[in-house]
Amino acid sequence: MAALSLGAAAPALAAEPVFPLGGPSALVLQPSPDTGASKERSLRYELAYVGPGNSFPGEFTVTVDLAKVSGVASVRLDPAKPRPNCTTSATAIVCTQQGLSVGTGGNGNSFDLLVSAAKDAKNGASGEIAVTGRVAGAGVTPVTTKLTVGGPDLHLGELKPKAEVTAGEQQDLPLAFANRGTLPARSVALELDASAGLEPAETYDNCRRQDHGGMGATTVCLVEGEFLPGESYQLAPDSPLHLKTTERAYQDRLRYGVVPDPAPAKDATEGKPATGKKLKLVKASAAVPVTDSNLEARDARRAEDTDLNPRDNERAFEFTAKGARADFEAVTAAPSGKVGDTVVAELGFRNKGPAVISHLRSSQSVARTDIVMPAGVQVTDVPRNCRAANADGSDRAEQLGAPRYFCDGGIFADVPGTYTGRFSMKIEKAVADAKGSVTVGEPVAGGTKPLAFDPVAGNAKAAFVVEVKGGTSPSPSGSASASPSPSASASPSASVSPSASASATGGTGGNLASTGSSVGPIALGALGAVAVGGALYVGVRRRSGGHA
Repeated sequence: MAALSLGAAAPALAAEPVFPLGGPSALVLQPSPDTGASKERSLRYELAYVGPGNSFPGEFTVTVDLAKVSGVASVRLDPAKPRPNCTTSATAIVCTQQGLSVGTGGNGNSFDLLVSAAKDAKNGASGEIAVTGRVAGAGVTPVTTKLTVGGPDLHLGELKPKAEVTAGEQQDLPLAFANRGTLPARSVALELDASAGLEPAETYDNCRRQDHGGMGATTVCLVEGEFLPGESYQLAPDSPLHLKTTERAYQDRLRYGVVPDPAPAKDATEGKPATGKKLKLVKASAAVPVTDSNLEARDARRAEDTDLNPRDNERAFEFTAKGARADFEAVTAAPSGKVGDTVVAELGFRNKGPAVISHLRSSQSVARTDIVMPAGVQVTDVPRNCRAANADGSDRAEQLGAPRYFCDGGIFADVPGTYTGRFSMKIEKAVADAKGSVTVGEPVAGGTKPLAFDPVAGNAKAAFVVEVKGGTSPSPSGSASASPSPSASASPSASVSPSASASATGGTGGNLASTGSSVGPIALGALGAVAVGGALYVGVRRRSGGHA
């Protein structure tokens, strides 16, 4: 066999931990050439720590059973990722590992193999690798991987939509692909990753959508049938796809791909038909041209286990929305206390939309918050994404106690999203009419300038005051005032990662946090990772009763 499978040697007690082993359920191999060596593919299995604490001290024995791939495939340990304490024979690879812990990625909890088709293995020959494990006081779940010599090799056709778009318009998505492999695909998953300003116009019963907060959504359509080598396929005339530009558009990206024979997950919920229509594929009237993907090889990995060459299964296209507008409003506060007290204030901005502003292409900040402190207070802690400045906007070495701060807003601003950082300050004295300010704008030397996409200039600046009890202080003015509360800080999963951050000496504050957005900025290429081989596929498969 050719798979790492970790199985408990004896039934585990209810109180015993069970450590799962992750790995692919299938892998296709290039047939052996007439001359030269067979092409090897990587195969990784990884133990996951599940249990109390951060580690388990036992000694694990992992056995890779090769008996059922004899004559089908050759399997060996990857010499570039060596593991100690391993022995290899014609029928098994056995490795021992002392202990298992959280957060030891790379080679720590993983087992890396190289697999290739056996010299005389015929196209379509298959076998299984079973990997089992043993450890005292715990169980290990096994994994089995089916190896097949030959397989589909789907080449995705290139789309050429209009790059400059306006809200409300739709463009045709004539998805098409060719199978240049040695075996048919029994099903395919068509996948669309669309950022926040784009979405498919049609819905079909064999398609599922998974939202990713303000980052957009992944739509996966499962089409079953037989997609033969040497043939090309396109959308059926009665099941078109169109891409709609919404008012949330600004700088957007569509990533589209095709995955042969996707593996369903076990935990998806089954839904009921909603439209009575299914997305269908038919043989194309002309062969789909074979062109290279415009994605980096490391990014084109959705079909790496079921396609002979996953490098050409995905493509991406970028859009710019004409006339996109988003109202960025300054968020201020009015903390209060006595002289000698330390108070906190959540200061930043919110995106009132309608556009979701992202700078995923350039990784530059979408905005800067310029915060001027009122007289009479001494800043004692600042967010990590803020840097101190002198009153005239020039650089300042000492980060605490500054009269002014520039805060990086990160590369993404959702709608509705509030992005604030927590400042701590000590009230040193009462100063009559002491008034600071919060301004959101485009970063420039020494401060900010109005944002080109913001149609509402009046709320980009707001007063910031600290009320001194028993002293004198002005009333705040500005349309964007808000009092801080314990709920104003978002969890780490909703924080905005700045493109450049400055740590305050002794500071413990976090980055600007989104208090109204459900997700922080992530690279768009990661959007669909949860869908491939995941819950979307099985949900579609259960409702897809026929063939193409």
